[in-house]
Amino acid sequence: MVLGVKRALAMLGVLTLVAATAPGEAMTVVPAPLDALLREADAVVRGVVTATRAEAEDPARPQLWTRVTIGIVDVASGPHELAVARSLEIRLPGGETEALRTVVPGVPALVPGDEVILLLVRRGEAWLPLGYSLGTLFVDGHERLRRAGSDGRPARLVPGASWSSLVRGALGPP
Repeated sequence: MVLGVKRALAMLGVLTLVAATAPGEAMTVVPAPLDALLREADAVVRGVVTATRAEAEDPARPQLWTRVTIGIVDVASGPHELAVARSLEIRLPGGETEALRTVVPGVPALVPGDEVILLLVRRGEAWLPLGYSLGTLFVDGHERLRRAGSDGRPARLVPGASWSSLVRGALGPP
């Protein structure tokens, strides 16, 4: 019995060592299907990023947050307040100022001029993209939708997805 415990502890030590030295880049995350994300979203909005502003919430800590203003173009689903609003502000972790840059993996890097579709969830009084990058789709010049890449910018094409298909998914069957 003592030998079994020693063997188990030795194996645990080896596994811990292997896990601690494995590179973090080796992990792959498969995004949830759009229909599942649409079911989770409290609102689906299409818009254009009109402004971004990075700021430190607490000057004593180096964590930056970026306020992103979205000019609303269309609302597929959500409360009346969004349907009549001209713009929406979201707050994302990370950002860049003259003195500091904070990068948060999995957060989209939005810049003025980006056309986006946001699958939003409400957190208190604030709206956030569902799962940050998961709930942010970039619209390219050919009306194709792209997910954010590892740098937070448009990358992977979402096959078969369009604004009209998202609207149908958000509203459900006729």
